[in-house]
Amino acid sequence: MKKPSLLLIAGLLLVSPAAFAGGSHFLFEPFTGVTFNHGFSMENAVGFESGALFAVGGKLKGFPPRFYLYVRASESIFGDDEVFIDNREAYGTVSRAYTRITGGLRVVFPIVGRLRLNLEAGGGTMLSRNRYGEAGMSEVSYDEDLTVFETGIGLNYRFFEWLSLGVMYNYSYVTDTRNCDLIAGFLGERQDGRELAWSHLNVTLGLHF
Repeated sequence: MKKPSLLLIAGLLLVSPAAFAGGSHFLFEPFTGVTFNHGFSMENAVGFESGALFAVGGKLKGFPPRFYLYVRASESIFGDDEVFIDNREAYGTVSRAYTRITGGLRVVFPIVGRLRLNLEAGGGTMLSRNRYGEAGMSEVSYDEDLTVFETGIGLNYRFFEWLSLGVMYNYSYVTDTRNCDLIAGFLGERQDGRELAWSHLNVTLGLHF
């Protein structure tokens, strides 16, 4: 029983506050910006996004980067977009909105002074709400739960110990490309919406505590 006990003690020491260098260990980061659609060839390319990130972590003594586990939630709205269907010479209206709920690891590297570089990798779900309308047809609407992987890179400047301002770019994409999107398939869009991906560019306000 001695070895498990020693391992348990070592683990407790590793995650205890004494093992980390000074500074904040919690981050609340609201953000707002734009989302770029890369998966639908006939629809709105730009939507608006807002949300927030919560993270907990710290830095080991003598090791410059800080490590955070994060959870992010955001809402992207692309609004109503009029599209033209060539083979029927008809106009239709597509409306899409997405709720992104992801989690992962953020690593923060000091660059110079109070400037920091953020790198992220994670995954989660993208809840999509989709609607299509066309004259002479019944409206089509459906929701989907999409599994996504995301990466990110950004910069922030720490004005005070408790406040930072920055910019963050994330790229998220659907991991399963076997299923097509119903509206994209109906409109004849590229790959029938199988290769869905989004770029997220946001301004961030970090509250550190």
